[in-house]
Amino acid sequence: MILKNKEAGMNLKDQITGMFLGVGIGDALGMPVETLSKEEIASRFGRITTYLSPNGHKWFKGLKAGKWTDDTQLTLAIAESLIKKGGIDLDDIAARHISAMGECDIGWGRSTKESIQRIKNGVHWSKSGNPQGAGNGVAMKVSPIGAYLTAKFFSRGLKSWSLDEDKKRIISDLILMTHKTNLAITSAFAQIFAITSCLENDPFSIEDFFHRVFAGVIIGEREDDPDKLSERIRMLQKKMRKGVLTDKQIVNTFDRGTCYVYNSLPFSYAFFLRKPHSIEVLYDVVSSGGDTDTNGSIVGSLLGALNGTSIFPQHLIDGLWRKDKIFEIADQFCNRFKILK
Repeated sequence: MILKNKEAGMNLKDQITGMFLGVGIGDALGMPVETLSKEEIASRFGRITTYLSPNGHKWFKGLKAGKWTDDTQLTLAIAESLIKKGGIDLDDIAARHISAMGECDIGWGRSTKESIQRIKNGVHWSKSGNPQGAGNGVAMKVSPIGAYLTAKFFSRGLKSWSLDEDKKRIISDLILMTHKTNLAITSAFAQIFAITSCLENDPFSIEDFFHRVFAGVIIGEREDDPDKLSERIRMLQKKMRKGVLTDKQIVNTFDRGTCYVYNSLPFSYAFFLRKPHSIEVLYDVVSSGGDTDTNGSIVGSLLGALNGTSIFPQHLIDGLWRKDKIFEIADQFCNRFKILK
C-alpha cells in the first residue's frame, strides 16, 4: 500500500526533530495510565488526548502532567552520546546510562536497572546484560540509532545503504548491555529499521515498512527461539491486508500491549499503521492500556519521523516537560550529522 506524499515543505531535519518530540509526547501521554487496561482507562479518564496527572499511580504518583519518563530519558542519553562521539561509543553510552540512573530511575524496567547497576559496580558492559531480558526497554530508546543511520546515508549522498557486520555487532552490543536475549536484538533492530522507513520514504509505503522491519528481525532471530517476533509481525501484516483492525482486535491479538516486547512492538505498529498520518493513532494507543508510556513513545517516534513536528498539536508541545531540552538535542543531532534541512 502506498500512502499520500508528506506535506509540502517537509524536510529531514524537521522529521528528526519530530521523532525526538514524538518520543517525549507519547511517553508523557501514556505515563499516568501505564499498566491500566483499556476498560479501566475508559471508565476513569475517557479517551486520552491531553496530559493528565498520575494521581494515585503506584510508580508515578506526584509527577506533574506532561512529564516524560525513562523512555525519553534513555533515548536522549543515546542521542547525546551520538552527538558527542559522532558514532556509537559503548563506553560513553554506558556512562550516560549510569548518570541517567543517578538522576532518576522511576519507571526503569528491571533488566535495565539491574544491568546498569552492575556496570556501576564494576562489571564490564559486555557482561552486564540480563539473560532473561525480553521487555521493551531497548526498543523504546533506539530511535536515535535509526536517525543516525539515515543521517549518515543522506550526508554521504548515497542512493542506498546496508548495515555492515561491524555496525550490526556494535548495535547488538548496545542491546546486550541490558537485555541479553535474541528477542531483544530482534525487537531493537526492527524498531531501528522502522524509523529509517519513516524518515527515508516519500511517499510512505506500508509494504516498505514491513520489509524493513523484517530485515531488522532476521538480524537477531534464531530458528530455536521460543517466541519469534517475525511470526507476530507477519500475523499483523496478514490481518492488515484483510482490512483495518479495530482497537479491540489489536488489544486481543497482542495480549493487551504489555511490556513483553513480543506483544508491545506489534501492538504499537498495529496502531501506527492504521492511520500513520494522524495524531489520532497516538491517542488510540495510549487509551488502549498496557505499557502505555512505552507504546506511546514508540508510536510517537514513528509519527514524528514520518510527518515532522506539525503532526503534534500545540497543546501537546506546550505542555511537555523540558521540551526545550528535546528541541535542543534534536538541533544538536542534526548539526552534528550535517542535516541542515
